[in-house]
Amino acid sequence: MELLGHSISHYNGNKELDRKLVILHLANAVELILKDLVLDAGKSIYKNPKETITIQGCLSALEDAKVDLPYLNKIELLIDERNALQHRFGSPNELTAIFYMNIAKEFFKSVLRKHYGQDYDELLSQFADETDLVAFRLGEPGNDKELEKLQELAKLHPLGALLSAWTYFEKYLDEFINGLDLKVRNHRPFAMVLASGNTRHYGIDIPKELSNKINEMRKIRNMSAHGKAEPTFGQVKETIDTIESLEKYLNSLDPAEVKARSEKEQMLQWERMRDADEMGELLRMKAIAEAEAEEMKND
Repeated sequence: MELLGHSISHYNGNKELDRKLVILHLANAVELILKDLVLDAGKSIYKNPKETITIQGCLSALEDAKVDLPYLNKIELLIDERNALQHRFGSPNELTAIFYMNIAKEFFKSVLRKHYGQDYDELLSQFADETDLVAFRLGEPGNDKELEKLQELAKLHPLGALLSAWTYFEKYLDEFINGLDLKVRNHRPFAMVLASGNTRHYGIDIPKELSNKINEMRKIRNMSAHGKAEPTFGQVKETIDTIESLEKYLNSLDPAEVKARSEKEQMLQWERMRDADEMGELLRMKAIAEAEAEEMKND
């Protein structure tokens, strides 16, 4: 995580060397966490007493241990980029740095949550300079103009633009829900709730056409995240259009009405659960009575 903090410091810089160091720090951070995962899988990271295994060795060991890793093909591209930079002069361009920063961010978010039970943002704040973090987050997509910038980025790096758009999507939804003071069950990101279609519990009915577009957007993101398909410019544009449509719809809702519907829905759900518990208890008592009657008959 300390290396990620360093990468953010250089990401905010405007020199060619900064962009090069972004790639080097990100790749080294990935290498370290892969080796830690190998150790967690009960395997050695040493080829011999003086030499540790390579990243490819880590990936092979993790594959054998059936440890699932997201964005694997893109992580391999990051490692290739690092190796190339170590053996040549020059630095990557700005869009390349953006692309790999987005990849690394999503990779660490997923790995830390799934394999360590840790929150990426909470950990990062412990290792990155606060000023650097503020500047970095200001550069994340946060308004319609930023989404317009992603349309341009999509022409060169569709995947990077898609991941940035998804980050915007998650952030906007969490801010929307927090603004209504609604509690999401199991502390799940509201984007996951929305993608699953279970928004009625929160007093929100998404129109069917928009819901279908969100579901399609989720499929594109997941296919891309698992390296099964590369998003096209058209798919990224459609994703951004869907996010804008969702924003427009949610912003048109009356917060008081949403909260009232949510409270009513949660009360109905509680009553259904109570009735189910009572029915279960009645069935249990009936089964006991029938068993006792059968036992008495046999006696």
